[in-house]
Amino acid sequence: MSRPHRRHPILFVCMLVLALVAGSAGVAVAGKPGGPHVPPGQEDPNRSAMLSYEDVQAELKAIEARSKGAVQVEEIGLSGESRSLSVAYIGSGDTRVWVQGRIHGNEPYGAEASLAFLKQLAAGGKHAREVLEEITFVVIPLYNPDGYEAYIRQDTVHGIDLNRDWGVDRDTFDLVNSIRVDGGLAPLPDSVFDNYTRHRAVESQAHWYLWADFLPHYMIDIHHQGTYYSGDSDDMTTFSMGISLDPGMLEEAQWDAVRQMAVVAADAAGKNGAVNVTRYPYINIPEGVTSASMLDAPGPDGEYAGWRTNAMFFETRGGIGQKSRGYLVKQNVAGLWAITDAIADGTLSDVDPDRWTDIPPRGAPITQCTKFPQQCAY
Repeated sequence: MSRPHRRHPILFVCMLVLALVAGSAGVAVAGKPGGPHVPPGQEDPNRSAMLSYEDVQAELKAIEARSKGAVQVEEIGLSGESRSLSVAYIGSGDTRVWVQGRIHGNEPYGAEASLAFLKQLAAGGKHAREVLEEITFVVIPLYNPDGYEAYIRQDTVHGIDLNRDWGVDRDTFDLVNSIRVDGGLAPLPDSVFDNYTRHRAVESQAHWYLWADFLPHYMIDIHHQGTYYSGDSDDMTTFSMGISLDPGMLEEAQWDAVRQMAVVAADAAGKNGAVNVTRYPYINIPEGVTSASMLDAPGPDGEYAGWRTNAMFFETRGGIGQKSRGYLVKQNVAGLWAITDAIADGTLSDVDPDRWTDIPPRGAPITQCTKFPQQCAY
């Protein structure tokens, strides 16, 4: 499997956290505009259920060694604190899929889920072989290794949210404003555009160049949210499907594809009786990684890849600990397999994208431990 030469990113500094947009400029989003969060009181949970940075590196090497050449692990750069930014490649297919975990350091279990998926791909069974003949994967267990080790959302050098640190160009900004005006909101002032983040962190630079080299057709980003009801029911959401852009920001084919991805993942995960799948609230965050990849956003030096990826994200429920680890990881792996199976066998395009609205909306937050004691048991 040949791949383009890895380029070294160039520092390009310009910063805005989405909270500035939401707070001072009044962006209308449902849910928390900063994205997924670990529930209050779980900022320092039982971390014995989570892999360390060293554990992840060792597991990657072990999977590569056992794969007999099927898996290739590469270092695409170093983090702000000089930890390895390691990625794994597997497959020989023409369709390219990007799987990403732990961009937010305090959101398990993206590393565990992506490694479990990679391990199953590398196991060599008939199912995996058939998928790998159609798809080439890049798997990124730890996008933000420094934040992962510090167990904070942000990177440790700049203290910024790496999922708000890709580029936004003027055309995208103007499109955001046109959507706001159509929705009865005031346009954002130019001062907001001037402060959008643009690959300030070395992690953002390295991963943008990886994206521009790999040019994935599809991307799945694994996150962790708080604890919520499923719609108006008394059930607890365990897994949410998310799309990070207003449909007006996307080409029609993209809007269909990302909804189809969400539908097949929801169907597969929902077959497990312990899983309640919901639809993540509306957000429109063009400077996020999944968003920027869908918009052919500019790179660290203002360059363009000339590519649009179909991208969406998973959100696992709150309640972090050994007791719930197994099924929380499993629901992510089930969603990854469902999407990649549908891509590999050509059935993804047959899925009705309008079934996206049939997925129950994520409901109100659950804050009382007496309702679901397991969320407070760790």
